[in-house]
Amino acid sequence: HRSVHIKSDSELLVKQMRGEYRVKNAGLQPLYEKARAIARGLDRVTFEHVRREQNKDADRLANLAMDDALKKKD
Repeated sequence: HRSVHIKSDSELLVKQMRGEYRVKNAGLQPLYEKARAIARGLDRVTFEHVRREQNKDADRLANLAMDDALKKKD
């Protein structure tokens, strides 16, 4: 049994992945489709919105990773 519980501070992302909102941004559509394909390969995937204030460590680490990726790109 393969299940994943995804927590995100992006309420928009959570609602899009749950199918509550559609993805309007054409640039995000391929990423959405890829994420949905991965989710279909699992037995169960759940999405939970977590406020950024309650998710400070993950937010800090994500920002560090993005900064590092941008530095490597230059």
